[in-house]
Amino acid sequence: MSKGNQEKLSQELVDLLQGEKIVSLVTMDADTNKPHLSIVSWLVAHEGGEVIKFALGHKGTSVSNIQANPEITLGVIGAGSCYSIKGTASVSEIIEKTMKYRVVTVKVESYEDVIFYGGKITSEPEYVKTYNEDLAKKLDKEVYEMLNEK
Repeated sequence: MSKGNQEKLSQELVDLLQGEKIVSLVTMDADTNKPHLSIVSWLVAHEGGEVIKFALGHKGTSVSNIQANPEITLGVIGAGSCYSIKGTASVSEIIEKTMKYRVVTVKVESYEDVIFYGGKITSEPEYVKTYNEDLAKKLDKEVYEMLNEK
């Protein structure tokens, strides 16, 4: 891929972003107007590379930040590199299931390969869920059903 901005995600990034990835979310803090960093993992890129959806807890700081300023950046490590995905986000109403969620829908505006010159990612970050395994499976099933809705 070229280093310049692309308007929609490549198929390689769509394939990569099908959940269970560590993705950085940068929003602008609604109170201080300074960058706010959080991490999401419940995330799905939709076919065509124009839309990404992710789930947040219903009262998260990122929710109020996006409601105040919908411009966001997602930082992705994978597919051999690091990517900055810029877009405009909208937040759903509260969805009550096992937890209270909000689904964030991002209209992808551009993405760029941002790794330093000569750099290549040789292994992607991994994580484990440290809470109840049955609850984790239940939450994952609920969330991915919501995120995969068209």
